Amino acid sequence: MYKIFIIIILTLLNIIILRAEADPNAVNLARAFGKDIFELNGVPYLQPLVETLNATSNSRFFNQAYIPSNVDKPYFRVGGHAMFGFVREDMKTYIPSMPAEALDPNKLSKYIDIIPTINIKDTAGLIYYALKTILYDGIKRGMINVPKSSATILGYQNTKFFLPHDSLIKLVQEHPVYPLLPQAFKDSLINTIWKFPELFTLPPGANMNVILAGVPQIEIGALWGTELLIRYIPQVNMGENIGDFTFWGFGLKHSISQYFDKRYFDLATQIVYQGTKLKNKVGYTNSDLKAEGTFWDFNLHASKAFLDDMLNVYAGISYELFNINSNFIYTLPVETQLQLGLRDGYWKYSDDAKDSVFIINPVSEKFPGDTLPQTSNLRIVNTNLKFVFGLNYQIGPVAIFIDYNISKFNIFTGGVEVRF
Repeated sequence: MYKIFIIIILTLLNIIILRAEADPNAVNLARAFGKDIFELNGVPYLQPLVETLNATSNSRFFNQAYIPSNVDKPYFRVGGHAMFGFVREDMKTYIPSMPAEALDPNKLSKYIDIIPTINIKDTAGLIYYALKTILYDGIKRGMINVPKSSATILGYQNTKFFLPHDSLIKLVQEHPVYPLLPQAFKDSLINTIWKFPELFTLPPGANMNVILAGVPQIEIGALWGTELLIRYIPQVNMGENIGDFTFWGFGLKHSISQYFDKRYFDLATQIVYQGTKLKNKVGYTNSDLKAEGTFWDFNLHASKAFLDDMLNVYAGISYELFNINSNFIYTLPVETQLQLGLRDGYWKYSDDAKDSVFIINPVSEKFPGDTLPQTSNLRIVNTNLKFVFGLNYQIGPVAIFIDYNISKFNIFTGGVEVRF
């Protein structure tokens, strides 16, 4: 009976909370706050995956440095290349940020005039600015806690921003601007705070340990000791966590050792340019992600042939530069919509009332859900320095090769190619 009583009470409480009528001010405040959370934490959440995925695909450009100065007719090397990238543990978490800022009278004047009389110019803007300043005071006074870590998309961790109503109301009433506000605005502000969600959940991550990629590649040579590289992958789905991924690239490799009178080993330099596109439904907000990136790779590599040129040992150093622009279209997370009264549902509890799952009812006219998608744009610019060590074994027209890349992202690669 005791367990049944607990289940009934919890269910009734959830029905009362979830079926509260949505307050427009609280909804708009939650949208603004959620957008800032997304934009403050979106880059550190996604950047490790973007960097690891693109560093993994942005490899496997060379397996020997020898290039003939000229040939009677062009030769072609057609190969399949596979990359296996390892996710570092320190790339699985980041320090989250909460939208909060100290009170600035210059910014306050954008929303309210105090002299000669009090005049509120932007009610919604003032409410949101007030929220950020009271959060700043709350964090400073220890009344609001910001989690020390959260998961990137590569890790896994349940992290929430907890904004207790009692603390927020106390901070509002103790705010130096509060006594100056009209009573009607005070009442509206307090009411909005009471209906504002107490919990904002950060994305939990996907718990990924490796990144796999593969690409077909063609190399054409040789003119004046130079080879052309072409690679392309049509749109392919790389799983729920990554989504649809496509990329293309081309490069030029030029022999430096052809200018040496005595050649103890082969030396070449290479420049490669790649473009990528990524589309996916991402994380807790179920946002539509469209990301486009451009990548440059500048490398210098050397090789030495043994066993009658059947075995090549090669090594290189590579400098990478990438620029990624991401566009997200998203709505409020379901959990936030439930707290605001935008969605309807119920909790289904286990027999012992310890475990639960939320069942969402179909969207109705009374509970329409969040119907105003928001848009955020994130840009990631970064560099990477990589060292490559590998072996290439030639059997007639067929070459088999493996190498290891040491950098921020350690990558094991290999492949097979045929020359004709």
